[in-house]
Amino acid sequence: MAEDNKKLGLGLLVALGIGTMIASGIFNSPTDLITTTNPMAVLISWGIGVFGVIMIGLVFYMLSNKRPELQGGIYSYAKEGFGDFVGFNSAWGYFTSSFLGNIAFIILIFKTINSLIGEGYTMPPILAFVLASIILWIYYFVIKRGIRQAGILNLIVTIAKVIPLCLVIIFGFSAFKIGIFNVTNWQTILASSGETASLGKQISGAMGTILWCFVGVEGLVVLSQRAESQISVGKGTIISLVITAILYVAISVLSMGIIPAKDLIAAQTPLAAVLAQTALGSAGGIIVKVGILISVMGALLCWLLLTTEILYIPAAQDGLMPKWFKVNNDKNVPINAFLFSMIATQVGMLAMLSPALQKAYYVATHIGTTNILIPYLLSSMFAFKVYSKERGYFKEKLIAILACIYSIYVIYAVGIGYLGLASIIYAIGIGFYLRAKREKNEAITHREKVAMTAMIILAIVMTVAAVTGKIKV
Repeated sequence: MAEDNKKLGLGLLVALGIGTMIASGIFNSPTDLITTTNPMAVLISWGIGVFGVIMIGLVFYMLSNKRPELQGGIYSYAKEGFGDFVGFNSAWGYFTSSFLGNIAFIILIFKTINSLIGEGYTMPPILAFVLASIILWIYYFVIKRGIRQAGILNLIVTIAKVIPLCLVIIFGFSAFKIGIFNVTNWQTILASSGETASLGKQISGAMGTILWCFVGVEGLVVLSQRAESQISVGKGTIISLVITAILYVAISVLSMGIIPAKDLIAAQTPLAAVLAQTALGSAGGIIVKVGILISVMGALLCWLLLTTEILYIPAAQDGLMPKWFKVNNDKNVPINAFLFSMIATQVGMLAMLSPALQKAYYVATHIGTTNILIPYLLSSMFAFKVYSKERGYFKEKLIAILACIYSIYVIYAVGIGYLGLASIIYAIGIGFYLRAKREKNEAITHREKVAMTAMIILAIVMTVAAVTGKIKV
């Protein structure tokens, strides 16, 4: 009975699911979305995006029930379904997406600091880079001492996430103006820039931002063994997705109906700009900015740990990462994997030396989205493979197919420029896989050699295309 009392009920699962998904994406999404998509088209985009993410969430839920022994999640599904090299690439893609997410967190922190100091203020890039580096390495020295869970911090972070969103929704209704939201020629002309953009192009332009808002949905199945029942996990997954989606759509609609498109695209902290137009005035803007800082600083701590685990699990479980990554310190922290994650994040932070933080944030999130979509696609393909071996299960097969279609569509929608950069990042990972195989004295199969050759050729072609300006992001 005491053991049962420790199990997670539906209410707590829903709360944890919402907390997992709400990170930096929603706080900057109004600006990111209005850059490529008019308000009415954003509503359509959210409908498509939410449906697709629910399909992906159901895939992870189904696999957690059908193959509960695969404890590595995304990595284990790809490895089990398609072999070592594909499993490695799934882990590598997830790792690179996560460290790019860390960079996006840090950029958002300094966008918010700029806004707190004064609208229109831009901190010198070199100063922002130095201060961000100090913050990053403070986290390193804290985490290496074994601080992996901080209940009080998580509580503060959760409250900090929810308060600004609730304030925007509660006070935003009174300031909403349908004339601002319902822009003219919304199917053909972007209100934010005046550029020509078809409805299809607008929807495609929104897909990367929308999916980025939901990254973390795959983490819900990790809680399944601690839940009261597998049914609770399934319900919790769908309920948390629906609630989060309602929050996101409400934030987008209200923001675009309060701030004109040309002003919203220039906002460093869009939700603060929204609240500044309500009865709360400038005080509301300050509340949002402080909430964003606390929330994103806390999220950065959690995702630094997650980024480390993504490298550690393949090394510790199957030796598909170099054994250097599975070294723990005396506090049981995978110290080498953690150090590598920190160095990768530090190198990626060179993007902050550009004065255009909004552009750097957008690029980081969209490359990260492309990188994580490939592991999502592999998991969906594995789900179809698992259920196709048995009769029946029509609903499960349909869900897996729809999740595959959605993943492929978003990869296409994000654009060839980001896919090109993702292919280069994936090709870099080959060296780590070869090192791991040598350490295990295992030969590279013919199929793996062909795949590696194709990846390297694609990466070279994309690099040349990027350098010559044939593809742009």
